[in-house]
Amino acid sequence: MNSSRAPNQWSPTKSETTSPRRGLTSDGEHVSTFRQRTANQKNVHQELMLGQVANFCSVISSNTIVKNSTSVKSIWQAIRAHYGFQSTAAHFLDFASIKFDVYESPEDLFQRLMPFIEDNFLISNSSITHHGGDVITVDEELSPTLEDLVVSTRLSLIQHDLPSLIKQRYGTRSRTLASLKPEISQASDSLLAEIPYTADSKVLRTAAAGFRQFPLRPSYKSPPQPQAPNKRPKPFPLQSR
Repeated sequence: MNSSRAPNQWSPTKSETTSPRRGLTSDGEHVSTFRQRTANQKNVHQELMLGQVANFCSVISSNTIVKNSTSVKSIWQAIRAHYGFQSTAAHFLDFASIKFDVYESPEDLFQRLMPFIEDNFLISNSSITHHGGDVITVDEELSPTLEDLVVSTRLSLIQHDLPSLIKQRYGTRSRTLASLKPEISQASDSLLAEIPYTADSKVLRTAAAGFRQFPLRPSYKSPPQPQAPNKRPKPFPLQSR
């Protein structure tokens, strides 16, 4: 791709999608020999990638993705238009309804939180305005503070006392909470063990160990059968002759 293009954009204009090699140019001398690609190679690789996207999105016309798309954003717009998805500010309120399922791992929870936030980023030329009708002109990106907020939310959903314990253990580190996430995840078992024991924390420790534990079936024992009392045999009556 040309260096002047935006990330995830392969054609500046729709007319360029039908031009030979989609307007792509061969790499010059400023690119190392090992990484140099010709315009034809770039075009082949790009069409293979778009073909794979079209295979996974069969509800959209293949030509819409392979021939007419100009960026990842344009593909998402076609999918949203097909299903009638509308981006509204009210959709962000669904973030509060996300709960931790004890049958999922803490990492699975994070992978539900982060895509939700990323899907609600404001994009340029969208119908959503901000602060008195200001139109968004630049696509929103994930900031370190917002990433810290997602990690903090994940900790609170796992166990409400966990953020306080993390603050005591890692509060002196001069690093963002998101950068400490791998280290915290590895120590999740020991961290949860330090929280006062409750029935809920026992289940959470099991989930943090990386496997699912389903409720065991209670063992039922048949009640003991009553034993008949020992009875002495009646004496056999003597017959008189």
